[in-house]
Amino acid sequence: MASTIGIKVANGEFYSILEESSAVKKRLILTTVHDGQKSVQIDLYKSALKTMADAAYIGSLVVENIKSRPKGEPSIELIISYNTAGELSADVLDLDDPSGSEPQHLVVSLKSLEESARDYDIPDFELDSHEPPPQGLYERAQEVVKKETKKGSPWVIVLAVLLLFLLLGAAAWYFLLRGRAGGRPPGGRTPDTPPATEAPADSGSPSTGTESGGSQAQQPPPRTPPASAPVIEAPAQSAAQTGRSRTRPPAPVSSYAVPQTIPREGAVYRIRWGDTLWDISEAFYRNPWLYPRIARFNNIRNPDLIISGTTIRIPPKN
Repeated sequence: MASTIGIKVANGEFYSILEESSAVKKRLILTTVHDGQKSVQIDLYKSALKTMADAAYIGSLVVENIKSRPKGEPSIELIISYNTAGELSADVLDLDDPSGSEPQHLVVSLKSLEESARDYDIPDFELDSHEPPPQGLYERAQEVVKKETKKGSPWVIVLAVLLLFLLLGAAAWYFLLRGRAGGRPPGGRTPDTPPATEAPADSGSPSTGTESGGSQAQQPPPRTPPASAPVIEAPAQSAAQTGRSRTRPPAPVSSYAVPQTIPREGAVYRIRWGDTLWDISEAFYRNPWLYPRIARFNNIRNPDLIISGTTIRIPPKN
């Protein structure tokens, strides 16, 4: 069946012009589809079904430098002819400017196109679909950033370790100075307030030491130890015996008459200015490191802060 020669119009459809077997010449006037359109491209096809579904491309003609005018006003002349030798000839010209524009001419042998199509073979190779696509600039930049990060990671680790050691050293130095400030031993000292006048110890329940230096809840005075209990003088402890050097005078508790046997309910002692739980434990137990036992027995939350004039009880050692 003979094919039909035609062009592809703006809406994408096939427009028939002449039959392939007819030796005739036809003239068409074409126009633009957009306002101010500067050029027009005319694509020639041949189709047996007179549709773009089976259309075979023949060639194209282009008209340029069209005067800027509203759509539909320019006039483009297309003259197309076909001869018995199988040659298709097409000429196109801008009728609005015939002197300024050069006519475009196209001559195509349809028989040669058919023979070329028959001689075309499918190549015996194909593209490897598993090959990765070429790497773009973004991917290359990401790889460079990753490499630089890997190169710089050891330095980051070294800096982190050094910073950790500096923090640990600063913490140790702080606690060391805090422990040595004023030569204060564990167990704390009484605040540097003028000595309070001691009052005789009365019988009563044990009182609780407070953490504030401003006031103290009054409690009934504890009971005194039995009068028959023998007492001994607590000798002053030397620096070699206590394992530490004194930079202050002996605490008042060092001259207190410590009972030889501490009763179960505890021995009553009134804190005097200059005493610490460390010294009190040393005087009553012969071991200053037992001062937390006295703090727990009297509900003293902060062993470093005891109030002069407060009456406490010293529990038994065992």
